[in-house]
Amino acid sequence: MAQDNYGKGSIVYKILIVLLTAALVFSIYYPKKLWEEEARNTEVSHYRMSNIYNAALQYHRFHHQYTDSLEELIQFIKTDSSYHAYVDSMFSGPLDEVTAEFDSIKQVQIELDGFLQTISPLDTVAQDSLANRISEITYYVRRLRDKMQVIKDQLKAHPYAPTQTLDKAREVVERKDFFLQYEIIKNMIAQNKLQKALAASNKIRNNYETIIGYLRQTKAQLSNIFTLADSMYVCPTTRKPYKVTVIDTSAIKVFIVESPITREDSLAVARSFLKSTVGALKLKNHGRIENGVTSWESAN
Repeated sequence: MAQDNYGKGSIVYKILIVLLTAALVFSIYYPKKLWEEEARNTEVSHYRMSNIYNAALQYHRFHHQYTDSLEELIQFIKTDSSYHAYVDSMFSGPLDEVTAEFDSIKQVQIELDGFLQTISPLDTVAQDSLANRISEITYYVRRLRDKMQVIKDQLKAHPYAPTQTLDKAREVVERKDFFLQYEIIKNMIAQNKLQKALAASNKIRNNYETIIGYLRQTKAQLSNIFTLADSMYVCPTTRKPYKVTVIDTSAIKVFIVESPITREDSLAVARSFLKSTVGALKLKNHGRIENGVTSWESAN
């Protein structure tokens, strides 16, 4: 009988240990999950408000005034044919042009491979010719890098513009090893190490392929400006629409977009046992943008 009681007690203790362990794990990971989720929501919210502000800039470009209707703003971005034509004329052509120029440089690089195989390490004339060709190529690439920056500077004033993809193309040129490969080519040819020179040239061609790929992706993603407009509508935390305010007088024109999180939303979280007591979550307003000035950046 005593053995039965001991056995039952042992099972109870085991169950208690399992429950306490589960509670401990939950108390550690649940708050972390809540904080990380709200941190992501805050980041997404800032991104959406920035896109709303950019959309307002484009609306103002075509209507010479702001609108305090978020629905009207989104419909303009999604459906206005004049705006769509403007985006196409501003960016499709320049992206095609830069892409074609990089493709042309890639072909020059292929021709350079053939030239490398004809150079004798003792032929100083050919060595000088190689150095001149490389100088011309690198100058041209730097000019194209600047062209990509100009396109980005214009593109970033539009909502959901694919500037990150365009940045990836430019970052290839910005890498320390990009132009270093050309120095390797010159040094290896001077040392009569043709295969290493050709290997460096192959890396350069691969870089051009990568750049061209990102440029083509950028053009393909231009439609995101129109198709992703609906995602600007609501705050990811509360699922409530953002607040848009316009101050338009003879003296000033101000466009403001604000997070819809209110004191009541924060108090609702504070009253939640799971979110506040267990999760230690404190909900804060995600801020605002007023005429391009963000509250979260100016506060830092």
